[in-house]
Amino acid sequence: MTRRASTALALAVFAVAAPLAAQEPPPEPPPPPAEPAPPPPAPEPPPAPNTAPAPSPAGEPEAAPPVAQDPNLPPLDYSAGGPPPPPPEKPSKGFEMPPWSARVDPFNWLLEGRLGLELEVGLLDFLSIEVVPVFVASQKPPTLNFRGANDVLQKSGGLGPLSGASVDLGFWLDGKVFRGYVIRAGITNYGYEYRTEDDAGVVDQVDVTEREAFFMFGSHSRWGAFTISGGIGLGVHLKKQQRCFPKGATSPSQATSEGCDNQLLIALDRDAKDAVDLNGPLFPADLIGRFSLGVTFD
Repeated sequence: MTRRASTALALAVFAVAAPLAAQEPPPEPPPPPAEPAPPPPAPEPPPAPNTAPAPSPAGEPEAAPPVAQDPNLPPLDYSAGGPPPPPPEKPSKGFEMPPWSARVDPFNWLLEGRLGLELEVGLLDFLSIEVVPVFVASQKPPTLNFRGANDVLQKSGGLGPLSGASVDLGFWLDGKVFRGYVIRAGITNYGYEYRTEDDAGVVDQVDVTEREAFFMFGSHSRWGAFTISGGIGLGVHLKKQQRCFPKGATSPSQATSEGCDNQLLIALDRDAKDAVDLNGPLFPADLIGRFSLGVTFD
C-alpha cells in the first residue's frame, strides 16, 4: 500500500469514529461527601396542668385568667382561677356594756344604821373596781347600844345622809369577775357627827373622819342574775383621832387630844363624869365584814 492510500484509510476511519465518540455521555461527577446525622430530638416537657377556669354558665362573666407566677415560687392552687378575695372586715361592735353588779348590805344597815350601796364594774377578766357610797339610815343603831352608848346619836357628816364612800380594786382568783373568790384592796373616807343630848339640848359633840386603808377576802355566788356576796377584812385608820378628859374635868369643854391612849371619848353628862369610847378596842385597826344581796349582769 502506498503512502497516499494509507493516509486516505486513516482519514476514513477517523471520520467514522468521531461521531460515535460525540454521542457518549460525559462521565458522572463523584457523589458529595455524606452529611453527619442530626442529633436525636430532645424529650418534650410534660404538658402543664390545665388551670383554665371552667366555662361559666350563660349570662355570667367569665372568670379572670390566672395571674402569672414567679417560677421560683411554689405553684399556686386557686380553685376559682384567681387570687382569693381579702378577708371581710369585722364590723365595729361599738360600745359594749362591761359586766357590772349592784348590791346592798342589809346587816350593816340594821346593825350600824349605815346603808352601803355596792356598785362594781369589771375592768378586765380578773379585775374590777368598786365604789360604795354609805348613807346614814339610823341615828341610834344597835351597835352603839352594844358599846354602852345608848344615849349617843350619829349623823352624817357629809352631804345630807351621804356620809362618804369607799373605793377598792377586786382581784378575782378564778380569772372571771363576779365569780368565785376575790381579794379587795381599797380606801374609805366617811364623815360622822356624834352627839349626846338631854332635856336642855346638846351635851357633847364629836366630829369623826373615818379614813382607812383596808384589805378584804370575799366570795360571790350567783344564780342567774341574782348574787350573794360576803367578805371579811382588816382596816387601818389613817387619821388617828383621839379625845379624852383630863383628871378632874368638870365639863365636856375641857376635852383634850393629848395623852388619850387611843381613846375617842364623848361625854354622856354635862359634868363629863360619864363618857363612852367611840374608837373600837382594836384601834387603830378595825375589823370589816360584809354580807350583800343584789344582781349581776355580764
